[in-house]
Amino acid sequence: SQQEFASLFDNSPQALAYLDPKSNIVNINPRFTELFGYTLEEVKDRNIDDGMIHPPDKMGEAKWLTEKSLKGRFYYETVRKKKDGTLFPVAISGSQVIIDGQLKGLIGTFEDITERKKSEETLRKSQQEFAGIFRSSPEALVYLDEKSNILNINPRFTELFGYTLEEVKGRNLNDGMIHPPDKIKEGKNMDKVALSKGYFNYETIRKKKDGTLFPVLISGSDIVIDGQVRGIIGTYIDITERKKLEKKLKKLAHFDILTGCCSRGYGLALLEEHIKTANRKKTPVLLLYLDIDDFKHINDTFGHKEGDRVLKEVVSLFKSTLREIDIICRIGGDEFLLIFPDSSLNDAPLIRERLSKNLEKLNQKLAKPYKIDFSIGLSVYDPSNPLSIEELIKIVDENMYKEKKKKKKKEEF
Repeated sequence: SQQEFASLFDNSPQALAYLDPKSNIVNINPRFTELFGYTLEEVKDRNIDDGMIHPPDKMGEAKWLTEKSLKGRFYYETVRKKKDGTLFPVAISGSQVIIDGQLKGLIGTFEDITERKKSEETLRKSQQEFAGIFRSSPEALVYLDEKSNILNINPRFTELFGYTLEEVKGRNLNDGMIHPPDKIKEGKNMDKVALSKGYFNYETIRKKKDGTLFPVLISGSDIVIDGQVRGIIGTYIDITERKKLEKKLKKLAHFDILTGCCSRGYGLALLEEHIKTANRKKTPVLLLYLDIDDFKHINDTFGHKEGDRVLKEVVSLFKSTLREIDIICRIGGDEFLLIFPDSSLNDAPLIRERLSKNLEKLNQKLAKPYKIDFSIGLSVYDPSNPLSIEELIKIVDENMYKEKKKKKKKEEF
């Protein structure tokens, strides 16, 4: 038994000191010599608390630890000193040596925890850095556990949604707190994606504490610690202004800035869709191509601002005359394309008559020194004899100029 003890003592990977009941050193193992720099000959019979391995400020602590070991096993982290004076962090544990029911001494175990302390310090700094970034982020952040329960939120989250940490901590993010009723299932699915794929990015709608709905860009990523997923970080960016800008840009792309009617590109795209519908339903699409007569004269004589007013008045006239399903498209300058779904050439006389009557009323109302008038060309898309959009536009354009020439000949006579 003594031989087995001696073998275990000598070969232990930890530094060991065998003390008598008065803390005098009876034996040390090779690892003790390696760790502190002392040989057995240098320390045998010396009291371990005489300052040999203790910094001056730890002398009182040493005696206290000895007293604890006399009462039973203990574990303690502190600082000790090597023979060359080097200080280092150490974990000390002590246990009694009992033989035949009698206390025969103590075994002190010393473990150099320098690397562990460095790792802990690195982790502490990393955690502090994470906490600092989390708190200071200009984006709303929420920290969730693996079940989507809220662990923490940052000030921007409170600012965006209106909830304080005290109100939401421990609550499940997907309980409807920030979700409209129709988005709760979506929220749960997004968390599953974050946990399974590690990241997601998604635009949707969320709800403030006061019930206000707003567009938001949500991204999520999982938190992995020691190879294990420990939770999710959710990021929320209010994209209200961006959506307004997108809507404005879309409007600029689809609608004429001055008059508010469809732009050339958007109008022709709508015409293409109506032609597809006409082919399915076997119904015609009537096209009217209009040009404002002597518009250049109005611009040159009364100024471009007056010309712009004329264009606006003309579009208002179209809107008051046409059906809701009809399309008004400004092709360019003073030329307009009017699209009439489910209408044929048989409907053209009535449309022209309504335009003529409303135009007469408009001129009377404006009472300008000039008269607004149109030249109109017609064409129709017939599913039984289909033409391309380019062909249809060419036909209405040619017919419009034919009408314009007839008007000029009448004026000459």
